[in-house]
Amino acid sequence: MRRISINEKDVINQTIASLLNGEVICYPTDTIYGIGTDANNESGIEKINTIKRRSGPMTIIINSFNHIADNISLNESLKEEADEILSKGDTCIMSYTTQFVSESITENKKIGFRIPQHAFLHALLLEYQKPITSTSVNRTDQSPLNNPNSIQEEFGQEIDLLIDAGEIKNKKASKIYIFDNKTITQIR
Repeated sequence: MRRISINEKDVINQTIASLLNGEVICYPTDTIYGIGTDANNESGIEKINTIKRRSGPMTIIINSFNHIADNISLNESLKEEADEILSKGDTCIMSYTTQFVSESITENKKIGFRIPQHAFLHALLLEYQKPITSTSVNRTDQSPLNNPNSIQEEFGQEIDLLIDAGEIKNKKASKIYIFDNKTITQIR
């Protein structure tokens, strides 16, 4: 595992290089540390599922709703609520109309996505311009890790790059909402 400080001058460029090389990265989010890879990197997605000891859908992070709006099915009457949810950094799960990310991170023709508020992720996504998978850094059924030293100790041989922003004190995960036709249901 390579570990770089979030304050390093070229942290964005190093992170983008890792993503372009098909690597798995660990990064700070609004609430906890997450792990991810390019949303179309099949080997990276498989590696994350191995790390998590599960397989299944994954959320993606994007820089704006406009980035995927043409690929999502959203009832116009729910647009304002979706904007409100996304502005808080929470996750929306919606049907997609065009396959724009790996099918291995979708389920039932739906994709989960959010627009992170974290300054590092905002800058990264503005520069990278492609969706990145996002899931908590932990094994399934274990608590997410929020200390870079613990992350390196547990996952040092499995994650390629750790962006160190220090310990994240907030252990509260973001909320998740499913959009179906004209209804929105909060599931977390």
